Amino acid sequence: MEITERDYDLLVDTQIVVDVMLGSADITVKEFLDLTQGDIISLNKAAGTGGDIYVNKRIIGTGDIIVMDEKLAVRVQEAMDSDNVVRYFFEESML
Repeated sequence: MEITERDYDLLVDTQIVVDVMLGSADITVKEFLDLTQGDIISLNKAAGTGGDIYVNKRIIGTGDIIVMDEKLAVRVQEAMDSDNVVRYFFEESML
């Protein structure tokens, strides 16, 4: 697919939602319903491994979870190269 300069200019102004996944856990509905404040759910990732950065349902990078101005943030460590990201956005019809 040929991406024109005009297409690229439209793309870079498009708002996207970025999700960062810290890990996951498999639990039953009963276990979920029994959760109360203060309970802990153990995730499948080791501490210090960071989070996976997603746009839509596609992973585009990984990063370290940090605290910045009393909010969680992610410091990008690895990211998909820009040509592949742009191609992905056009293939997914995000415009």
